Amino acid sequence: MRPMRRNYFSNPRLQLTLIFGANALALIFATLLVTLALMAKSHMENYATGLNLTPAHPALAFIAEREREFDSICIALGIFQFLAFNLAAIFLSHRVAGPLYRLQRHLEDVGSGKDPVDVRLRKGDLFQSLAEACNKVMARLRGATSTS
Repeated sequence: MRPMRRNYFSNPRLQLTLIFGANALALIFATLLVTLALMAKSHMENYATGLNLTPAHPALAFIAEREREFDSICIALGIFQFLAFNLAAIFLSHRVAGPLYRLQRHLEDVGSGKDPVDVRLRKGDLFQSLAEACNKVMARLRGATSTS
């Protein structure tokens, strides 16, 4: 069984920047959604006015019901996209910040005199090629220290 994560933000500045960016995108999309809803309401009201419908006309009740349904759909979509953007940002931030933190810690360890062992990243983490390049340097360091 995998141990529980102790530190959810290994690089808070980077991760919070990504999450803030996702929230900014979510806000932009929510604003577009609200604008669409308001435009649709305005269009329906103009259409009803153009038909010279009386306030008691049954079509106006139908239009009002569709407006309420549309509002509910817009609110549900807004909440869903806000949650989806934030979950994606948190997931992505872990896949970016975790490997960078691991590589930084590894290089600091080697720099402070510890043995130059290979870096291991989780499957699915980004920067695998950077870890491979670091491992080549570690292999070269191991070769240099064994010949000295």
